[in-house]
Amino acid sequence: MSDSTGNLAHHMLAASLTQFPHEGFEIRSHMFLRTPEAMASALQVAANEGGVVMHAVVSAEAKQQIFDFCRNHKLHCKDLTGDFVEFLAVASGYTPSAKWQDLHKVDEAYHRKIQAVEFTLAHDDGLGLDTLHEADIILVGISRTSKTPTSIYLSQLGYQTANIALAMGIDPPRELVEIPPGKTVGLMIDSTRLIDIRRRRQMEWKMASGSYDDPAIVRDELIWSRRLFNKNHWPVIDVTNNAIEETAGRILDVLKLPRTAGA
Repeated sequence: MSDSTGNLAHHMLAASLTQFPHEGFEIRSHMFLRTPEAMASALQVAANEGGVVMHAVVSAEAKQQIFDFCRNHKLHCKDLTGDFVEFLAVASGYTPSAKWQDLHKVDEAYHRKIQAVEFTLAHDDGLGLDTLHEADIILVGISRTSKTPTSIYLSQLGYQTANIALAMGIDPPRELVEIPPGKTVGLMIDSTRLIDIRRRRQMEWKMASGSYDDPAIVRDELIWSRRLFNKNHWPVIDVTNNAIEETAGRILDVLKLPRTAGA
């Protein structure tokens, strides 16, 4: 339950549930609960189903309403943010503000994020080479190494991200090679995993089998791309079985960038 987008509660719960059986829980999300009536309606759903209530609301009144309801209906209840906020208040000496509006402000950071998303879409798959130097991050790799989804995720953190697909035997664009070290990252993947991904894509597109998923050629492509990365002194991230979030985190770490642009 949340009085805003519910992203924080969702991520905290998702991380915790990785330690439990996948079939053990069914999640009901209730977002933008900003009136006592909306809160009561969501709580009644939990009471009807005998659920566990986890919330990330900020106002003291809403917290108390949830606590009282769950106590009266004998529901397990956990405030996902209360203890942490109280800890920070005590440790810092600051008084927290119970304003959900502060979580998603249309400020300079927000506009920077929008600009980053627009830049990234305009520099997908080798587009916009004339302004490639304006990128904060450049991802390179052969086909199906998660360049586009990772770029979009990084843009949502405020980073102008470009990505360029490499083809074996073809020199990378001059604009890319001329970029000084410190922006470009090469993406690698296990050959078996890459073949599986490419074959699924061929089935989706109803493509005939060919060199695109040929094991020998795929391995040659990966060897060629790693040599290219080494030649240009581009750090390499292996994306095999990695979630996009983990790949993005590793990219920021290797480039020594903060979790969000401007931080």
